Amino acid sequence: MPETPADAIVRNLIESLERLRQDLDRMELWTAALDRFQHPIPEYRPSDHHLLGQQPKAAPRRPRA
Repeated sequence: MPETPADAIVRNLIESLERLRQDLDRMELWTAALDRFQHPIPEYRPSDHHLLGQQPKAAPRRPRA
């Protein structure tokens, strides 16, 4: 059965709204990315807060016979 003009209009509107939603998602992503580039990179401040303590040295292994 061929598609009626009303069905074609509804289908085209649904496809258009889906493309619009995808474009809005893409705009939101690029807006967030651009916002991050508007601010300077935070200053790097190294600390030893997350470093492991000194590990004891393992005894040397004896070769297998």
